[in-house]
Amino acid sequence: MNLSKLLNKQQQKVVETIDGPILVLAGAGSGKTRSVIFRTAYLINEKKISPQNILVVTFTNKAANELRFRLKTTFKIDTYSLWIGTFHS
Repeated sequence: MNLSKLLNKQQQKVVETIDGPILVLAGAGSGKTRSVIFRTAYLINEKKISPQNILVVTFTNKAANELRFRLKTTFKIDTYSLWIGTFHS
């Protein structure tokens, strides 16, 4: 996956940092969702991490649903075994 053509430097850092958990905090329209989607796909497809070992937490159900949808449609990832939810669920 050639990330330099698809993501900016900050987004690439989010995707390629694999030692431990990360927290992504940024303003509206900054590419948080895109970064998290690409990171999840990178961990599964490139680093061969099992989806059941990945936890993605966001603030809203809308964002969680968007993450699932985009992982399915963009990367053809079965999100059934992924842990994607909100702080409230």
